[in-house]
Order: sequence, then structure tokens, then C-alpha cells
Amino acid sequence: MAEGAALSKGDVIRKRWMFCPVTGSLLTLDAAAGVARSEKCDFQRPLEDLDDTMTVVTLADMPDYQRRYALEPLVKSKEQLEFEELLKNRVRATVDEPCPRCKNPVLEYYTMQLRSADEGQTVFYECRKCRYRYSTNN
Repeated sequence: MAEGAALSKGDVIRKRWMFCPVTGSLLTLDAAAGVARSEKCDFQRPLEDLDDTMTVVTLADMPDYQRRYALEPLVKSKEQLEFEELLKNRVRATVDEPCPRCKNPVLEYYTMQLRSADEGQTVFYECRKCRYRYSTNN
């Protein structure tokens, strides 16, 4: 059987091209040389062999992607910068309770209803000094 030929029809077999059959490591795509190669051994495969198995995405919904994977953009929008400035200047309620990490005597807190309406709110605490954060369910 030719190298890279599918053993059977199925999604798992079709995606075998991503891995080296010798070491099992992920292949690195080298567009300049036109090959996908293993960094652990001498195995390589021409990129032309991969054309029918790869899907190239040319359009992406970046805000959704950033939300889904909790990513911070490298260049922030004007609205994002203004929102972050508002967050920096917000005033929170305080409680005389020592920080579990640095023992600072005062913690800031706020509450949110994260569970069902018939259950208590979640209280989020943050230390002004060391920025340690934790939450409790009431």
C-alpha cells in the first residue's frame, strides 16, 4: 500500500496525515519546502498529498473565537479600552476580612446570581493588595 494511502474510509483514518507514522509526533507544515515533516525523524510527505484532507478557513468570527477560548486580543478596540478603564475605576463594597494569601485586613467584594433563582448568590472577593481572588456560594 502506498505511503499515506487510507486504510479505510472514515474520519479517523483521513486525519492520519497530521501525525508521523514512525514516531506518532505531529507533523510540521513547511510551506517553503512544500512538505509536512516530522521533527523527530526523517519522515516527510508532500503538501500536495494533503490538499483533499485539509479544510482551510478564510473567514472567522474573531469575537466569538476570543470568547470561546478566553483570549485577549493583541490590539484592543477603543470600546474595549474604555470598558477596561471603567473597570479599573469602579468602586466595590469592602469587608473587614483578612486576605487568605497576604493577610491584608480588607477585601473588596461583589455578588452575582450564577445559579438558579431559588438559590443564593455567589460572592466574589478580591484583595486590593495582592489581587488574590476567590468566591463562595451563599
